[in-house]
Amino acid sequence: IQRTYYLILALYWLATGLPMALGMLLAQARGMDLFQMGLIVGAYSLTIVLLEVPTGGLADAIGRKRVALLAYGSALVSSLMFLFAFSFPSLLLAFVLSGVGRALSSGALDAWFIDSLQAADPEVELQPVLAKAGTVTLLALGSGALLGSALPRIFASLPADGSAVLTPLSTPLLFGAIVLIAMLSLTLLLVKEQRPADSSQGLKQGIRQVPEIIRTGVNLTRHNSTILRLLAVSFARGLVLISLEVLWQPHFAVLLGGAGEHSLLFGLIMGGNFLAGMVGNMLSAPLSRRLGQRYGLVAAIFQGVRGVALMGLALQTTPLAASLLFWLVYLSMGTVNSPHATLLNQEIPARQRSSMLSIESFVAYLGSILGSAGLGYLAEQTSIHVAWFAGGVLLVISLGLYLSIDARQKESHVRTDAGFNADQKANLG
Repeated sequence: IQRTYYLILALYWLATGLPMALGMLLAQARGMDLFQMGLIVGAYSLTIVLLEVPTGGLADAIGRKRVALLAYGSALVSSLMFLFAFSFPSLLLAFVLSGVGRALSSGALDAWFIDSLQAADPEVELQPVLAKAGTVTLLALGSGALLGSALPRIFASLPADGSAVLTPLSTPLLFGAIVLIAMLSLTLLLVKEQRPADSSQGLKQGIRQVPEIIRTGVNLTRHNSTILRLLAVSFARGLVLISLEVLWQPHFAVLLGGAGEHSLLFGLIMGGNFLAGMVGNMLSAPLSRRLGQRYGLVAAIFQGVRGVALMGLALQTTPLAASLLFWLVYLSMGTVNSPHATLLNQEIPARQRSSMLSIESFVAYLGSILGSAGLGYLAEQTSIHVAWFAGGVLLVISLGLYLSIDARQKESHVRTDAGFNADQKANLG
């Protein structure tokens, strides 16, 4: 189960990473201006927000494998559409379809993996395997981005960009499509799933079940304070993360004195982010063991480190110090991710796992949209330094939510131990 999941996860994020560094340059070469590219990326995010929760409910209704196949098929068609797109409407449609695929994929195969693990071993420890999944994801993304950046040099003899379908900048899309075809085939062959009892009623019946599944998921969130706290942290995470992704290149361009002659340094900074995130994922398991599986405490510590590092980054004026703190932000994020995911999955019933994971993803993307507007506006009106410092303060404040979860769980364990000791004394008496 783990080998299958990690293999498919690696192929998905490899295909995602291949065009990551050069996709917008290809769009520019095909005539898109900055405003049009902003609209395209906004449409992608909006599509995910609108479809995130319904598609998670669909996975619970008709089966995770079915929805995963739909997701990967959508990603493949989107890549091929982007490859052949030379106009704003066609490129917009490609990105909207990519958003559909992303919404479908979140919570589908992840839920299958966790349910399969727990079916095989109800006592399985989720945090180490989720940490490995995070490491696989970051390694695949980093490898894809580096390989995608190298492909145009390898195929430099192709026609000039903007003049043909297959050009140096479009080769990452072609290779990404090939990887997606391989991933679709492997998912079809290797993923074994016992479908929901009523899935034979077909897709229409499954879609009709979605509103009720969503209502159940929302009710679970309302009545479970741990889930509510974790969703609040996810919102803050999404809000701050988008400010990093949108603003880091302009920030470092100023520190380096320009971007054109320092393009290799930008690649090293991005690669350092993926490496730091991988290190954080690998650190999370031994740290959690050392702290007695107190995942809320581990997450709180590194949420605080992340916030302080971001505030420190906002104050830096030299490239080296800024790079080190930037990597520390991503190392801390990698360390927090699997304890956070473990806490969330411990609270979710198996039958609602896809819809609840999609609700979390929806909240994070909602934070991203608001962060892009709010912190982006703050940066425009003041400076990137001010926007990042505000984001760091928000992260430090949010660590209190993890501490409250840890306190509740510690109190629950004390009560359980006290009850167990009382029962033992009664039996001895």
